[in-house]
Amino acid sequence: MTEHKPEFEINEKLDANLMDHEYDGIRELDNSLPPWWLYLFYGTILFALVYVVLFFFMGKFSQEDELQAQITRAEQELAEYRAANPISIDENSVTLVSDATSLADGKATYDKLCFPCHLANGGGSVGPNFTDDYWLHGNTINDLYRIIRYGVPAKGMISWESQLSPEQMRNVASFILTEFKGKNVAGGKAPQGDLYAEGGMAAADTTAPEGEVPQQ
Repeated sequence: MTEHKPEFEINEKLDANLMDHEYDGIRELDNSLPPWWLYLFYGTILFALVYVVLFFFMGKFSQEDELQAQITRAEQELAEYRAANPISIDENSVTLVSDATSLADGKATYDKLCFPCHLANGGGSVGPNFTDDYWLHGNTINDLYRIIRYGVPAKGMISWESQLSPEQMRNVASFILTEFKGKNVAGGKAPQGDLYAEGGMAAADTTAPEGEVPQQ
């Protein structure tokens, strides 16, 4: 009869570290963790303590501060852009263009940037309806250029000045007034703002609630 040999051999030198359990023929040694692992673990604890002190007690890494820094940086970049690209057209000097090339450029800009809020037919969705006679901020080329350039952040309309050239802003404003103004498309968004008569003069009719000053 042959003597049964265990499936594992015990190194007597390591016997002091051998733990008293076995699983599936595997024995475990109670060895110390590697120093590099312990140092890394202690380092994470130290980092967490320093971060808690800086963030919660000293006000460092504030999201408000980061936002303000980004705003300041954006304003600096905008100022540099304006200095490098003097504006030849602004809301005071802009005029309506009607040539096919300019209107095609305006349509391309509208289809890319404007239709998600105003729809392809100008009937309005998130943004107002361009096809009726009611306008929130005026209906002249100067009015539209100003809104495109500076935006209306309170209403969700961003400024496009840093993304569009003066010519592109003029062209898309001209496209809107040429393509949509007065069309009154079916299914358009309900009127918003003031009723404008021909020539851009605001009529007495307004959709503003009673007692509220209409937006110009």
